[in-house]
Amino acid sequence: MLPDFLQSTFKTYKEDTNTVASWLAVKARQCGYPADLLTNSYQLKRTARKEAKEGKNSLTGLTYVIQVKDFISLAEFIAGFTKPVVQVPHALVKALNRAIELRSLHNDWSRTQQSSFESDDAHSYFLGILERTREVLRPRMPVVDDSISGTFASLSLAAGRPNTQSAEPAGNIFDHLKLEEPTQAFLDAPEVVQANHARPSNEPRYEAEVVQSPEEKYLAAHCLFQDIRNIRSFLRALWANYRDHQVDLVAASITTNTAVDLVRGLESDFTQQYPDMAGYEEISRLFYAVQCVHRGHHPNYKERADDHFNFKMYDIAEESMLPTYIILSSLQDVISPVHALVYKPGHFGNRDKRTTWAQKPAREKFQDDKLVLLEGFPDLHLLATTSKQKPLAEDDFLRGIRDMEPDRDIPLWLVFAAQCFLDTQHVLEHELDRGYADLKRTATTIKTTIEENLDFHTSLRVTNWPKENDLVMKEMISVIDQWVLKDLLAERARKLRKNLGVEQQERFRLLRQYPLLCGLFIFALKSRFQEMGITFVNAWGSVMYTAHLYNAVRQEKLLKTAWKDMEFVIMMQSPEILFIGNVPSNLEEYFKRFLLSMGYSATAFASNRRTNIGAMASARGPRSLKELGHVDKIFGDRYCNNAAAVAFTWKSIQALVDAKIEIDSEDEDEAQEGASSEAKQTASGTLVRRSSHRGTSIPTLGFLEDLANALHAEQVEMSIDYLLLHRTCWQLLRQVNIACKSKLLEMYGGGYLEKENQLPFVVGYIFMAATQTKKVANLLLPKLTEEVTSKLLATAGGVVEKYVKTKSTGDTLVRMLRREYGYNLDFGELDDLVSR
Repeated sequence: MLPDFLQSTFKTYKEDTNTVASWLAVKARQCGYPADLLTNSYQLKRTARKEAKEGKNSLTGLTYVIQVKDFISLAEFIAGFTKPVVQVPHALVKALNRAIELRSLHNDWSRTQQSSFESDDAHSYFLGILERTREVLRPRMPVVDDSISGTFASLSLAAGRPNTQSAEPAGNIFDHLKLEEPTQAFLDAPEVVQANHARPSNEPRYEAEVVQSPEEKYLAAHCLFQDIRNIRSFLRALWANYRDHQVDLVAASITTNTAVDLVRGLESDFTQQYPDMAGYEEISRLFYAVQCVHRGHHPNYKERADDHFNFKMYDIAEESMLPTYIILSSLQDVISPVHALVYKPGHFGNRDKRTTWAQKPAREKFQDDKLVLLEGFPDLHLLATTSKQKPLAEDDFLRGIRDMEPDRDIPLWLVFAAQCFLDTQHVLEHELDRGYADLKRTATTIKTTIEENLDFHTSLRVTNWPKENDLVMKEMISVIDQWVLKDLLAERARKLRKNLGVEQQERFRLLRQYPLLCGLFIFALKSRFQEMGITFVNAWGSVMYTAHLYNAVRQEKLLKTAWKDMEFVIMMQSPEILFIGNVPSNLEEYFKRFLLSMGYSATAFASNRRTNIGAMASARGPRSLKELGHVDKIFGDRYCNNAAAVAFTWKSIQALVDAKIEIDSEDEDEAQEGASSEAKQTASGTLVRRSSHRGTSIPTLGFLEDLANALHAEQVEMSIDYLLLHRTCWQLLRQVNIACKSKLLEMYGGGYLEKENQLPFVVGYIFMAATQTKKVANLLLPKLTEEVTSKLLATAGGVVEKYVKTKSTGDTLVRMLRREYGYNLDFGELDDLVSR
């Protein structure tokens, strides 16, 4: 089912009518509506009838169904009540207006073709009841604007089909989309929610009568395809933004597959209400037939004997994904549990790539889509069904194909997944194989840094990272080789094609055709790489304690040049994580925060312990860097471990709701200053702030938009190469130790550094030298002299200054992010510390 917090068109309509029914019943009771009339006018829901028959015949705690015919009498009673006069809530007016508008639009086309149904009396009757209820209550309504008008303005697909190729890049990334959904003001309206959903458990609940008629069934199907149409339009815009380098491939891929999950929920909600209409064919049949009749065409008419459908109705057929279903159904018929599918190129013709898909006439569009699926399906089926192990990551299309077999109903969500496969190709056209280029670049970058790290640590070990832990890194190299750099599918299919005398396919054909799968592969690789990198640098302490040293020399104004790599990591991880609070700014605080990060308790720094700090360990232990990407974490198990679909709940998406992207605003600078505690600037320049969704309902498209924006904003932090940063920090610590060695030996003796893996402790010794502290039990050796000096810190500052000014080391990470991923990080005034 669709998650409770998401709104669909039909769900909103049902809630509108239930809201009206509930408010009428509750308010009528409050106004003294006679109890005997209440008993006679309300029907108990079937699940509650048994309790009523057993003697629980009061209204308390049960759910009642209000008959439509009683709406007017309840409204008249409320409107006539004057002690005091009842004021109709603004949110209720919106709900009533929207329910009427949806039914009015449906009624307009219904009148034009009486032959579609036996009668439309039921629909007109319900509409008349709603309109009369509004008229009765109008004197008690507040003055409202016409903002609700047009909410369902594009309900009738027959009125005209939007340009399916219209997907220009947008500001946020989707400013230009005008898709009809419930307004947030209504979704969050407290007056109505309280009427039915927030009442005490012992209070009765009221719902509107469910009218069972062909018109209602068609209305539900129409709303379903309207939602799908809007989602497709949004996804086409999303992929156009990827094409135009305005959105990350990972964001486009995960959002698209999430949309498939949501369509599955929409389908489930529909079939729950209409169990006799399971599967795509049953759901679409009524919808398509009515649309054909409305246009004056017979749904079974064919211009040519071999036509699969009426091509004069291609726009409606395409909007309802009928051509895709026909192709998918024919492919399902040839699936065999014992034979792999092999397609011979050119057997059914060749694609004409001289014109774009949007420029082709209807028949050529259908032929092009057929060839795309015929060419891609064998590889998809092979990947989904014959692999000894599941893919690096998989989408719902692959999972749906795995379950396909002849004579099985094809669900609507699977047709939608296949349609997304095609729509992506329609939008990207000649940019289609860029997805694999992005994947290969990411995989090669990760593999290279892992190999360099293994070489760097050939003989350098630490207890927290034993040699067997390197197997994790080697396993990741193996995964990259298997799924990205070697064509696993081509190797599996080579023998099959050779035995059948079919020419060998081009390398990486499926990945070049399927950017969505490439995006999911990238997500899996980046997520695993971040987890591995964070674990590694925490084991060595390299980044954490080098950050403390850098901050100290920076605060003491011993630097003229900012270390961009470290500034970036501090911003991404946050000072609270790295420094256990705000940024320390004096000698005592540098040392205290260093010890806190090492795992010492704050109570160890009482005034009578300043010279000799005892072994008082914090219950939390040593502090560490954290994995970033709060929204990405929602999908970690799904795409890294091929787990079940994400079960979205309001709690699980809180990271998304709290990290909505705010785009261009004239007040952006002011907003940034006023919301510093809950906002941060991403590397892409977008401001992450709290979402405007303050209630517990989100429009479906609003959710997808927020998701795409949040995923896009997080990709730069998901791309940090912690292994590269570790090597850079370690080399700096080596140089700092060399420069400070003679003074360190003088103050602490030769035991201050017994092995190179103790280099992070050098930072602690430098800080302790500048304070009154003489001894830190179980961590640092005691001072051999009474000297308190900051000379070591000044020496270290000189080393850091020289190190960060070197092009090969000062911004290694930043340059990698720009070169490999296209992230241009703007450091502003940090480029010149002297002027600050």
